[in-house]
Amino acid sequence: MKLKSWVRFAAPVVAALSVAVLAQPAQAAIRIGWRPTVLPLPSGGSSGFLTGSNGKGEYTGTFTISGVQTVVSWRNGQPVVRGVPSGYEAALAEDENPAGVVVGTAHDYDTMISRAYTLDATGFHVKDVPAGYESVYGVAINTRGDVLGRARRFSGGTESDAAVLWRVEGSAPVLIPSTQDTYYARDLDEDGAILFDSGNSSALWKDGVVRHLSPSPASQAWGYAIRNGVVVGTRIWGGVEQAVRWASPDAAAVGLAGGGRALSVNLGGLTTGLVPNPSGPVIVGNAIVWRATAPGEVRAPSGYSTFEASVAADDGSLAGFATNGSRDSGGVPVVWRLTP
Repeated sequence: MKLKSWVRFAAPVVAALSVAVLAQPAQAAIRIGWRPTVLPLPSGGSSGFLTGSNGKGEYTGTFTISGVQTVVSWRNGQPVVRGVPSGYEAALAEDENPAGVVVGTAHDYDTMISRAYTLDATGFHVKDVPAGYESVYGVAINTRGDVLGRARRFSGGTESDAAVLWRVEGSAPVLIPSTQDTYYARDLDEDGAILFDSGNSSALWKDGVVRHLSPSPASQAWGYAIRNGVVVGTRIWGGVEQAVRWASPDAAAVGLAGGGRALSVNLGGLTTGLVPNPSGPVIVGNAIVWRATAPGEVRAPSGYSTFEASVAADDGSLAGFATNGSRDSGGVPVVWRLTP
């Protein structure tokens, strides 16, 4: 559904619009830009990240309010403070599905315990930690409501990880222990397939079967987000990062012109990412968008030098943040829409 934000905490008429966007020729993609709107912050709010959307003009993210990392949603363009689960000191939002259900992680700094949660109209629902593990982090949610998490434990100074899949029908959670093929869970597809980092490439796990994504013709490539079998991410190409797209799990990787990393892909294949910045203090720059493989322009919000769109929403909008400081701290919430 998303990507989600990068590692931010110390410790990716709906189909009609999306298809219409894809139908534009490459030349128009460069001329027509996604224009930004800076969303209002709630009282006491400061920097943060938009990380999810229901694809119907509503967005959710994590923003600091009076010193507390808090879940905030924007409904009808206005911020709604969703808060933090009782007994926890911070809550980070990671994804949101078309029903408006949010998934993320709640943190207790005193005990150093983290728990995955879902958040819907009735409030927070904190997930149990799987037996034998100490913490679990929320990662992604798909349209039908399956939830992906990462479980972690420390024993004798050794860390052990596993992916956790909570299926919407309420069956026992599925644990996928970390192996060479499945050592870091990135995203969850609509059919329940999980996108994993797998050494110098990526793999898909579904019902116990692992399929590898080929990095060829590069030697290293990783997927960061998946939607309906389309995977987007990055590869090492000519010694630098290049954004890349797999049209299906069995397809060859295709470079996305002008991009360093692809972060999120929507239902119609609209992809958002970051341009490369090999000569700067960081290796990636500002936002870029692709309609299939044709690049488009993401325009800078007035007064801001750095901007990142990490969510490609199903209504064809993009969501992220803008700042004049470090991107690691996020910034003001921004939504981009395609306008002539």
